[in-house]
Amino acid sequence: MNNQLKLPADYSPRVYIVDDDEAVRSSVTDLIDSMGFQADSFASAEEFFSETDNQIRGCVLSDLRMLGCNGIELLKLMKSTGYEIPTIILSAYVDVSNTVAAMSEGALTVMEKPYSEQELWDSIIAAILLDSEQRQGRCWLGEFQRKVDRLTAGESEVMQLLLKGKSNKSIGHILDLSQRTIVMRRKSILQKFEVDNLIDLAKLITKAQIIQQHLSPYSSMIDTESFQQDS
Repeated sequence: MNNQLKLPADYSPRVYIVDDDEAVRSSVTDLIDSMGFQADSFASAEEFFSETDNQIRGCVLSDLRMLGCNGIELLKLMKSTGYEIPTIILSAYVDVSNTVAAMSEGALTVMEKPYSEQELWDSIIAAILLDSEQRQGRCWLGEFQRKVDRLTAGESEVMQLLLKGKSNKSIGHILDLSQRTIVMRRKSILQKFEVDNLIDLAKLITKAQIIQQHLSPYSSMIDTESFQQDS
């Protein structure tokens, strides 16, 4: 299945089923197995948290109404404990209120029982593709942040002004520095970001901003606002 979906070779997703109905867990597990994915099932949210950590990959399928911690509470706990994995909420009691509540807490979608196998299949595939994309995005942002962290305070000042279209001469006046110093800092900035010119640097920062916008709401973000470019 990984090859069919063109997933990264080092990405091994699993589907985590959280439902207090044993028959549901069994039937969904069978479907996951037929898809070629691995499934882990849990009779409660408490069991899910005790047997997993926030590094799991793939997606979570959770019933809405469960004894103890329900689906909404599970979403809240996942968010507060650093789980960054798409979650699908399943329920026989879907209404506007609980749908809005689930989506606002980070659910990818809310599906009403009974659902067709194809509908569930499609939702799982969408969730796994999203998880893979977001993990690649977070990895790319991590590399970008490491480059940002290599800048000195002076280089950060110069970069912000360069991205606003200021010339070396005007930046020198603004910062009360020689043009030679500005040129040297500019060269160092480009080297640290591994780009050849300011246009490529601007593209890199724009890419970082776009990736952040597409990451899930509970993902940790980095600050690219300080590199805002003038339009």
